[in-house]
Amino acid sequence: MTERYEDRCLQLKFMAGIAFALPPLAWFIVSVLYGLPFPQSISETATIADISDYLLPYCLGAFSLYSLTYSIRYAYDRLDRALSAIMFVGFFIVTVQKCASPFITAERIGLFKVTPEVSHIIHCIGAIAGFGAMIFWIMLCFTKSDKPRSEQTQRKKLRNKIYRTLGVLMIVSLLIFFVDMFGAFGEDFPVIMVIEWVMLWIAAPACAIKGGLILRDKDVTKWDHVTQ
Repeated sequence: MTERYEDRCLQLKFMAGIAFALPPLAWFIVSVLYGLPFPQSISETATIADISDYLLPYCLGAFSLYSLTYSIRYAYDRLDRALSAIMFVGFFIVTVQKCASPFITAERIGLFKVTPEVSHIIHCIGAIAGFGAMIFWIMLCFTKSDKPRSEQTQRKKLRNKIYRTLGVLMIVSLLIFFVDMFGAFGEDFPVIMVIEWVMLWIAAPACAIKGGLILRDKDVTKWDHVTQ
């Protein structure tokens, strides 16, 4: 069981690495290397042909596949399995159906070969599903324990506080997005890019902690979700 536990931790560390690296990479390639304006969203970087078209599909595709394999092999209960599976579906949709962008000239795009307008709707539904499932995954599944609170280690209690705090920050980020729909920040401010960056950088430490990279109990020797 030790080997399975360590494999699960490695899986979560990879997910943390992707979540941390994707936003700055998207910005660096588009704005620094090629001198284009600051992207309005991470997804927009996938619409700039021959520059960063590969970045979002590869990174988010990898993240969605990690979510799928986690759901199949490493989830420890039905809720954990369901939420990680929804993350896979959501981020897979984001990967294969591009958002609306001034860089798109084709009449039919994406896996489903739909118009850019329809593709944008599908893309947004996938993003909401993926990030929404991620919030509940962190707040509900990461904090679970088979032990009563009185028997949990101090590090477990600390980790749970961190998971819940990070989850609340993600919820606040989504609320800011909805506020922006009414034009609160103006058209020139890249709200979606900033929110995506923040949410992924919130998810990264959550996965890193759950994967045992930091704040790990010293006596972890078995497959036991309680420990992290």
